[in-house]
Amino acid sequence: MKQIVAQIADRSSMETFFDKLYTARRKRPQLKALVLLTDLGIEDLEKLVSSRKKLSKKYFADVSPVDDHLYMLKIQRIIGQQEKTGCALLDTSQTGAWILFTNEGSYFVAHVLERMFENLYPEVSRLYMNYSQMNALLKAIEQEYQGHATVTFFVTRRETLERQHSNKRGTFLLWEIRGEEELITQMEKYRVTVDKLDFLIRDAQGTVLLQAHMSRNGLFKLRFGNFRSFYKNAVHNAISTGLGLKKFYSYRQRMEKDGDIILNPFQISYSSDFRRDQLVALGDQLSKGYSSSIIHSGNPYFVATICDYKDGSSFGVTALGNIVTITPISRAAPSAVWKLTNRIQELLGDGQLSSTISC
Repeated sequence: MKQIVAQIADRSSMETFFDKLYTARRKRPQLKALVLLTDLGIEDLEKLVSSRKKLSKKYFADVSPVDDHLYMLKIQRIIGQQEKTGCALLDTSQTGAWILFTNEGSYFVAHVLERMFENLYPEVSRLYMNYSQMNALLKAIEQEYQGHATVTFFVTRRETLERQHSNKRGTFLLWEIRGEEELITQMEKYRVTVDKLDFLIRDAQGTVLLQAHMSRNGLFKLRFGNFRSFYKNAVHNAISTGLGLKKFYSYRQRMEKDGDIILNPFQISYSSDFRRDQLVALGDQLSKGYSSSIIHSGNPYFVATICDYKDGSSFGVTALGNIVTITPISRAAPSAVWKLTNRIQELLGDGQLSSTISC
């Protein structure tokens, strides 16, 4: 990142530098783009980090302006007896979102950059996507490039659908051209949570326009391709996806109108019914991250009340047959609803989201 700090004086020089760096066929660190959703002003970032007692003991953040809506963010984290330090460019030009660009190593990104912003929840939210949403985003990127997208690598967590192999769980990795075909095959045999995937975009002549990566938590990586196109076609579409999902999760708390209670639940549907061991495990795992009251866990259904102790939002969660129903109750901030939905899909596999009739 030292080279970037030295060469970037404004937004134009950033774009030019990254264009040159990532359209050359040579070895260099991947450019990571972390998309976050927040309505905070940049002036709030340092204050937020320092105001949280546990966070301020481990992290130090320094923000300095580079250009309009573009800042240099220096982060230091104490891990054990060591200090891990790195930099990222923070772009605040998109309403409702922040974008962090860095070519620091994967350890810094995972254990310092991502971890710090995860600890700024609920003021800052990750962009969570299941497989169908990642696939829809990939199609949108493909359309923007007017090319053809191919999945070349993916990582999934999967669990067999067969009852006689109820404890058969694992992680699956695949490097393969047209990997999406294998991914579809997996979904017919397993409950699958897609963690990340790599993809190529080629034009009609077969020329590679983009070689990139996306994760279910809104982390994108540019391996090869024009930076300006990556920013416009991939990152902008990711933000649009995130803001659309945030709208889906908004205004769902319980309300009272003319003496009637109005609920706004939604569902996650799956291709097969849940097993007893899955529902028991769901309750056990949710209890580790949430304040929860498990009313019933096992056949033929699951019922629980879940409270996000960091945010104060509360939910009713039921699972019956092949459908999970989430009913926001009090507060129900969209970031909290979204986070819980992602956590359930991490545990049960990626499903299909839909609203239910208000009741």
